[in-house]
Amino acid sequence: MSTLRRELGLPEAVVYGVGLILGAGIYAVLGAAAGLTGGSVVLSFLLAAVVASLTGLSYAELSSVFPRAEGDYIYVREAFGRELVSDATALGRLGVGVVSSAAVALAFAGYLSAFVDVPAVPVAALLVAATVVINAWGIELSTRLNVAFTTIEVAGLVIVVVLGAGAWGSVDPLQAPNGLGGVVEASFLIFFAYLGFGSIVTLSEETRDPGRTVPRAVLLSIVITTVLYVLVGLSAVALVDWRTLGQSASPLAAVAGAGWGPTGAALLAGIALFATTNTVLLLQVSTSRLLYGVSKSEYHVFPVVLSRVHPTRQTPHYAAAAVGAATLPFLLLGDVGAVAGLANLVLLVVFVLVNAAMLWLRFTRPDAERGFRAPLNAGRLSLTALAGLVCSVAFGVFYVTTTLG
Repeated sequence: MSTLRRELGLPEAVVYGVGLILGAGIYAVLGAAAGLTGGSVVLSFLLAAVVASLTGLSYAELSSVFPRAEGDYIYVREAFGRELVSDATALGRLGVGVVSSAAVALAFAGYLSAFVDVPAVPVAALLVAATVVINAWGIELSTRLNVAFTTIEVAGLVIVVVLGAGAWGSVDPLQAPNGLGGVVEASFLIFFAYLGFGSIVTLSEETRDPGRTVPRAVLLSIVITTVLYVLVGLSAVALVDWRTLGQSASPLAAVAGAGWGPTGAALLAGIALFATTNTVLLLQVSTSRLLYGVSKSEYHVFPVVLSRVHPTRQTPHYAAAAVGAATLPFLLLGDVGAVAGLANLVLLVVFVLVNAAMLWLRFTRPDAERGFRAPLNAGRLSLTALAGLVCSVAFGVFYVTTTLG
């Protein structure tokens, strides 16, 4: 049986990671976060980055021990040996991937409608179909497109940073109109703009020297996106009143409009098309790799045909098609906001399990070869994994109580 083609070095893996994290999240959450915190949105971005980094360190170490496309699934399975828990982890991850793809594809259609009057669902379906074809064609093609689209995304954020840089002095980073609670609530919102880091590990079987490359890619991606996020947040509240941002459906376009007029607003709206396209592509790639991994004959989770690799393209073409097909029904919901919220909660549960697996494997397999070891330990106890577990539980409880309330 053919294997996946190892095309990715550290630069490509980092670009994949940055693309997965940036996604369309910053285009959606910035306004709501700024509306809660004012100038202290900068602190909220930093707090969210710290929380994301705690779980990111667990992913980094575990991916160096188990450099497999199965990602979270294999970590939980190897730690606890309970098929029910590991199978639920895989199903949860797959559900998050297809629902997120549908949500972002519909967002793409929404941004496009600002330029051309188009029907949302058919356009979103065409985008999903196109990304499936690219995904099945080869990792080299999807990598080239990712590099190009991520560059455009980053350029859009850099434009916002440059437009606002001259007004940074007017921002009071300690301004917190809703107190500490507002800062924490905003960091919770911003945290969901970081969630892509957990999907980087699914590319392990297409990465050269994955035991070293993937952990570094996870951490570098979080650092790079944090710098961008903080500077964008600073520029946003410098150019536009935080109350106005809180009411804006397209906050980055509003910021660009304030700094550059209608041309800037239109440019950022156009860049959002590339951001959403790139996000759908990356979600399709990472989710299909997970499905490919957990469908291997040794697991008996899904039909083994989904783990087959195209003999010449060396891509999991059946898994790619299956993920695309699973995405399409969610487009018919029109607005998948509530379902996407549930997906975020499922992902927090997965983070709890990954951190728990990290803690358990430190004690049960202390001598396992680790290409990366998370810092801050008390003997075999990983303090970062423990903190990541606690933060994931806290965010999950906060999400449930906020939603139900």
